Amino acid sequence: MNEEVYANGRTYAEHCAWLGSLTGNEYRIVHMPIGHLMSMAYVSYFKYALLNCEMTAAERLRLLDGIAKCVHGPITSEAIEVIDPACATALQILKEINSVGRERACQAFHNGDCFRILARLNPSLLRALELCRLGPVPERPQTAAS
Repeated sequence: MNEEVYANGRTYAEHCAWLGSLTGNEYRIVHMPIGHLMSMAYVSYFKYALLNCEMTAAERLRLLDGIAKCVHGPITSEAIEVIDPACATALQILKEINSVGRERACQAFHNGDCFRILARLNPSLLRALELCRLGPVPERPQTAAS
């Protein structure tokens, strides 16, 4: 049996067991492609800009078009609709991520780590994730204590 580290300090068997144990939003975060997680996070950034930044009509239209283009693959228009504008802290995080280049920005969203932080600041990101098309998502089994 291979006991080498496979992913995130886990062996292949441990990683498979971890993936199999995911339910609800954790399942959605891990199984949603990184680019789609980034798109949803940036929608919150764009919505903040639309409400708080002075811009020309052409710039506003470009931002609205950017938001509309995020509706693709598993991301539905309903998901985009429920995303609230980013708060000041999330805005700063997204600015920092945006400043490091595309490859490093993608690394920040690897395994959903950055998305989890942003979702704690803006729970509407989790509501949006629930409205995406990912197929059947395992939910937590009911226990006697629930």
